[in-house]
Amino acid sequence: MSSLILLNGAPGTGKSTIASALAGEVPMMLALDIDVLKHALGHWPEDPVAAGLRARSVALAVLGEHLDAGFDVVLGQYLARAEFIEELERAAARHGARFVEFLLDLDAESLATRLSDRAAAPDRPEHAVNNRLVGPADAADLERSMGAVRAERIGAIRLDARRPVRDTVAAIRSAAGL
Repeated sequence: MSSLILLNGAPGTGKSTIASALAGEVPMMLALDIDVLKHALGHWPEDPVAAGLRARSVALAVLGEHLDAGFDVVLGQYLARAEFIEELERAAARHGARFVEFLLDLDAESLATRLSDRAAAPDRPEHAVNNRLVGPADAADLERSMGAVRAERIGAIRLDARRPVRDTVAAIRSAAGL
């Protein structure tokens, strides 16, 4: 049975890095990044909300095809509300896949440090855009923004995002049965 793995957390918690590392260990696993899809849409900055919604729609189609083919998908995304999480959960069920949800926790001070480091040395093209939207001064608000999801999504597996990537990947593989 294929798996849809959601890595949720505030910007800077390492979702994309962890997703890429996990996909590098699991044959044919797709690390799907909605921000990359959004930034690939022409003129997306003119209407980032519409572009984000369109990117989510494209992601659902892509992950559905990949799950139907019997392969796993890992999706790292900042989701402070449960609606899209529930949509992902339904998509996994429609495609006969397991849904495994992880919440990457990071305290505000550590998050501020990561966002500062990312602003000083962006290592992916989308960071240039994201660094204009959130920065170290936003860390406490970003950390708090995950409170509703923490409370509502009690089945999510919480992981300390301060851990080394390899340890986090090992924990995800173990919890997801990969």
